[in-house]
Amino acid sequence: ANTTQVSARRSARAAMTTTSEYKVAVLGAGGGIGQPLSMLLKMNPLISDLRLFDLRGTLGVAADLSHTNTTCQVRGFEGDEQLADALKGCDLVIIPAGVPRKP
Repeated sequence: ANTTQVSARRSARAAMTTTSEYKVAVLGAGGGIGQPLSMLLKMNPLISDLRLFDLRGTLGVAADLSHTNTTCQVRGFEGDEQLADALKGCDLVIIPAGVPRKP
């Protein structure tokens, strides 16, 4: 292999093994979109800290996601009084929350 091919393989390998430490918050994590979105984010190797927030129901979602086999730490936050803690130091905030549908 020539030098260019070896260099290209090293660069590709380095790109695949790069780890990032992104902190992400999901506001509305207890809802029908927030729950599966949170699971997908938990599986992303670039995310090291996932914070789930909703008015209620996120502690159970966080407990369920903590059993997935990843290195990402997941924490649940509930209620308005915990919103600031959920957002502190986050690199990205995703808001799938909306107005609840009426029956």
